[in-house]
Amino acid sequence: MPFPHHHVNPTLVPYDLRRRYSVEEFARLPEDNTYRYELQDGVITVSPRPSNLRMKVLLRLGTEIDRQLPSGLDVLPEVEVDLRPAWPKVRVPDLVVMRSDLARRGPNPASNVLLAIEILSPGNRESDMLDKQVEYADAGIENLWIVDPRPHVTATVYMVCCGDFEEDQRCKHTFEVERPCPLTIDLDALLPD
Repeated sequence: MPFPHHHVNPTLVPYDLRRRYSVEEFARLPEDNTYRYELQDGVITVSPRPSNLRMKVLLRLGTEIDRQLPSGLDVLPEVEVDLRPAWPKVRVPDLVVMRSDLARRGPNPASNVLLAIEILSPGNRESDMLDKQVEYADAGIENLWIVDPRPHVTATVYMVCCGDFEEDQRCKHTFEVERPCPLTIDLDALLPD
């Protein structure tokens, strides 16, 4: 869950805590890797950097996906995605799969994202399980995986049907998908040895 602003030292953040931002203004903020920043309805939210376990799962999953992607697709970590149809909103999925020629610096349009992947942590479970599903579907992202890194790693695969995400499969050990391209994922290989 994002830190409330009163827990953030205003002298340490690269933005004004008292105002709302457009997506374009958010994109022009200086880079800061101390925290993870997202834009929700014009308000910048701050989350802690991922834990070591989450980062290890992210790296291993990204590598496993990358080895299987056809030419022209890339898997990228922590890409800013512009979800706005109406309100200024930028989310940062843990991993995205998108066409190589469409990836760019700054917020990428949601229409460029073929697959968004969220890796749960204790502080983001509700946001990833509920809020982001609705936001991603509304923005036109058609495939979402939610990975729970707690031993034993599990994944829930969602696909858009009639404008909303529907659970396609809940997985342990190994799973296969055909969208956005054929992939086989060994969840057991994602945990540190």
